[in-house]
This record gives sequence, C-alpha cells and structure tokens, in this order.
Amino acid sequence: MPQIAEDYVSPSVRWGLLKQDYPDAVVEFTHSLGVDIGIPENFGGKDEYCVAQILLRPTDELPIVGYKPVSDARSNKNDHPSDAWNVLCTKALGRAVKRAGYDDTASNLKILVTYQQRKAEHDAISGGGNPTPDGDYLHRVQETSNVVATESEEEQVIIEEDDEWDTTEHRTEAHSLLKNAVAALPTDLQDEARAIHQKLNGRQWPIESVSQYNHMVNAVDALHEKWQEQEEEE
Repeated sequence: MPQIAEDYVSPSVRWGLLKQDYPDAVVEFTHSLGVDIGIPENFGGKDEYCVAQILLRPTDELPIVGYKPVSDARSNKNDHPSDAWNVLCTKALGRAVKRAGYDDTASNLKILVTYQQRKAEHDAISGGGNPTPDGDYLHRVQETSNVVATESEEEQVIIEEDDEWDTTEHRTEAHSLLKNAVAALPTDLQDEARAIHQKLNGRQWPIESVSQYNHMVNAVDALHEKWQEQEEEE
C-alpha cells in the first residue's frame, strides 16, 4: 500500500517553484491513448491516460511529459465527473514536474536549491551576471518546512519573514488547484479538510500566507492518499 512521505511536496507547490525558475512555462492537459505517448501496447499502451505536457520556454519543441491512467480516477456519487479529471490532471502534473527535476520531497528539493546556489555563485565569480535563482526562489522551496538549515549548522533561515505570494495570478492559480482537489474528495474527507483549514487560520480564503497554503495543500494530498487506501481495503 503506498505511503506518503513525511516531507511530501504537492504538485501545485512544485509547479509554483518551477514557475519561479521558468516564468514562461506552460502546461497543457490532454486525453490520450498510451501508444500515442510512447507506451508499448503490452505495458498499457491500449489504456487511456490523462497527460500533462510542460514547455519550459516558448522556444522549446519537445515537452516534458507526465501521465496518469484514466482508470485510476475515483469520484464520489455526489461529485461532478470533472472533479475526478481535475485530480488526474494534478497527479499527471506532479509526474511531469518531477521529470523536470522538481522532486516530490522537501529533502530532495533542498539538494536542487544547493546546486542552484553553487551554480549562481560560480556564475557571479566568473562575471556571468547576477546570481540566479534569486532569494525569492530559495524561500519558496524552504516554505515546505518551518526552518531550513543552511550549509553551516549554526545558521538557520526562518521563512516567516518572506511569506507572501509573488503575484496575484500565481495565488489565484494555486487556490484553484487546491479548491478542485478538495472538491474531488468524498464528503467525510472534505469535512476533514475544512476542519484542518479552520484550525490553521479560521478558514481564511484566499490564504495569504504561502507557508500556510503549502501546509493546507499537503494536508489535502494526505487525505487523497487516505481515500485511496480506503478504496483499496474495500
């Protein structure tokens, strides 16, 4: 039975991190047969899939692809069919973002940050311009936990000092994904999500704190994992 990692980072948060690095990145969701996306017939090629295709730059010709079988879709009797599709899209996005190098655990994301910091320092020393990614990107990754240790154990960065959304558009897009994810849950788990939201900040909407938003997204993802386990037990 699949277990969710304690430091799991949701697809929508990782998509936000990717957008920090690639502001022009776009994602497109399609419905496709496995053979059309390179899956051999003997390995599910005849099955239907929800496909997420990411282009990091407008000039890119080959997309980064992630997919999720349509057969994995689950919906409650009171849900609209599109709710299950939205969940599939989120999971397909997560796989595509992971293939783009943004892992689904905070520990591995920190490795990416360290690499990018070293590269930025090298570019700066070599006269390659301003270091990238900027501090805002670093904070976005660190917001998956309350405190992030730097290279020196004596130095720690507290992320609450910079906990606001970078743009209104980013906030709106992220909240739309969260709303769809909650709506796709069974009624009892939707109630659990609302209780978590109430305890977190009195059900503030939109959630102005990015770290609180990240906490809520991870909680909803955990509820989806709980739902999946319940379905498998039945």
